[in-house]
Amino acid sequence: MVQFDFITINVSVPSDKMEARLSLEPVAGAKGELTANMLSEALEKAGVIRGISISALKLIVEDWNANPRAFETGPVAVGSEPVPENSGPIRMQIKYLATATDIQKASERKFAWEIASLVSKVQRVDPGTVIARRTGGSAPLLGYTVCGTPVVPPEPSPDESADMGKICESNNVFYAGNIFTAAATGIAFMDSNDMPGVIPIDFDGSVEIEIARDAMSAELIAYPAGERGEMPTEEFIVNLIDRKKITFGIDEEGLKYFIKELSCITSRASFIVAEGLKPIKGNDGRIEFCFNTDSSPTPSINQDGSVDYKNINIVTAVGTGATLAKLHPPQSGMPGMDIFGRPLPALKGNPVMLPVGSNTAIPKDDQTTLISVIDGIPNYDGSAVNVSEGYAIPGDVDYSTGNIHYDNTVTVKGDVKSGFDVTCGGDLQVNGLIEDCKITTNGNVLCKYGFVGTGKGIIEAKGDVNLLYIKNQTIISEGSVNIAKESINSNIIAHKSINVYGQRLSVAGGKLISMGAIVVKAVGNISGIQTTLQIDPDPLLTKELENTQASYEQHSENINKIAQTLKNIPPDKRNDKELVFKLKSTIDKLKQQQLDLENKMRIITALIDKYENTFIRVDRMAYPGTTFQFGPKKQMSLTLTDMMTGGRTVKVVGGEVKIV
Repeated sequence: MVQFDFITINVSVPSDKMEARLSLEPVAGAKGELTANMLSEALEKAGVIRGISISALKLIVEDWNANPRAFETGPVAVGSEPVPENSGPIRMQIKYLATATDIQKASERKFAWEIASLVSKVQRVDPGTVIARRTGGSAPLLGYTVCGTPVVPPEPSPDESADMGKICESNNVFYAGNIFTAAATGIAFMDSNDMPGVIPIDFDGSVEIEIARDAMSAELIAYPAGERGEMPTEEFIVNLIDRKKITFGIDEEGLKYFIKELSCITSRASFIVAEGLKPIKGNDGRIEFCFNTDSSPTPSINQDGSVDYKNINIVTAVGTGATLAKLHPPQSGMPGMDIFGRPLPALKGNPVMLPVGSNTAIPKDDQTTLISVIDGIPNYDGSAVNVSEGYAIPGDVDYSTGNIHYDNTVTVKGDVKSGFDVTCGGDLQVNGLIEDCKITTNGNVLCKYGFVGTGKGIIEAKGDVNLLYIKNQTIISEGSVNIAKESINSNIIAHKSINVYGQRLSVAGGKLISMGAIVVKAVGNISGIQTTLQIDPDPLLTKELENTQASYEQHSENINKIAQTLKNIPPDKRNDKELVFKLKSTIDKLKQQQLDLENKMRIITALIDKYENTFIRVDRMAYPGTTFQFGPKKQMSLTLTDMMTGGRTVKVVGGEVKIV
């Protein structure tokens, strides 16, 4: 404490003597002016000689003189802390990994090829490679208290690196003094504590063998060497194959070439070093048919492009005991062997059975032959051969035979004359002409000549219809219609496709309608005859749409009738709530049913309007007057006004009829 006339000054110093504070107390009734020298004198008497803030003393003097009072000051003197020795930072001398992600990825791998993505960031180190040095640093500095007493820096923690006579190891790194060297071959990194380390990595290439589960192949897989690494030797690879006990199917020449190229690979390379021999399955048993099983053959096309049915038959007559089919037994296969030299048994072909059907049999003395037990016409339905009592007409169908009605196949060696009908449950073959008559068959129709007349003839077939030409007649087929020459002023409907092969003239006049495709050589003529080629939807859908529309209109009519009845109820029944409710409920029910019918019509219409897989093809030319139509309505149609030549296809594109 220091006493002046008008003020008492106390100096406060804590035990560590690292600061000093003042407290000022005025003397009652005395006045005077405080100076900085007075404060310095009080500090000096208290032993405070270092770290005094002159500016702080001046501020205290100004504050007191402006308003004398008792108060305590903040620190007016502060000691200096000691500075310990700084050993300096560690500086890496090579490329290294620095991120935790890269370090973790490399730590989980063994070979250099497994960390190919990190190669550009690092370099190989070997034992003795200097990877880091400690640089810089500074000497320790003493600190001082406010009383001038020195403060000694704390002793540094024991640091083995400071011991130049001792070599230590950590993280695969030797260090002594300021030098850090690799203790293993690998790549360097700097950890989160700024200490260097080495991740052991094998820079040599490697080769391994993968064997298929079925032991029918072995794949040699090679991975490239890294920096200054080496690839496995030929001896190593040969011994590896021996250790895997691979003895059969080794590609010796390919192996030599693969080993030769190993030093050049820069990425994963593989080679099928051995392949087993798969057992070969013997041919399956088979059936050889001794008659024509195709009852709807396409016409043969001659070298000049012409087509005929003269040499084609869809009906073959056989006698009792005739051979219908022969059985060829399955054959034995070839044995195989896997890459370990283990034999694999041969696989025998699958046996088949003779397709025994009605009126056929297998003779006891020959189990490989199927014969007919009656005179008739054979037919193969895909699973069995059946022989039916076919009806063969030696001449024409005319007044000598009358109309023909038969449940099975019918053959006519002559013509079918005008005014006579033929109805059969199987196929129909006519070797001559078909004139104005009605033909109805559950199978296919083959007419080796033409179908001609005045327009009164019609063929209705469940199967395909094949004939030489047609003029002024009608064909309705649930299969396809194939015409060898031309169609003149005729109407043809086919559920599948229509093909007209005539070269100079294919189709002139009439209408051809198909659900799938129409292909012709030429259409129309120079006179501009009206000819329509039309792709139509499924007739069942069209019929269903017509029925649905009719039902919708009937509902509208019924609604109007009930509404009129409701409006004209006699006065004596207007108060009959039950009657009124019943009529109104019926109207509501019919309207709901109408909404369901509207939705059904939209769905059917959408199905009808799908033409993605349909087309009309004209191979040579189409004359003006030809109409291409899609759908039953004429909105989707195109009529030619100019000649169209060359192979062209007509289809629906984007809702419009296009020629492409």
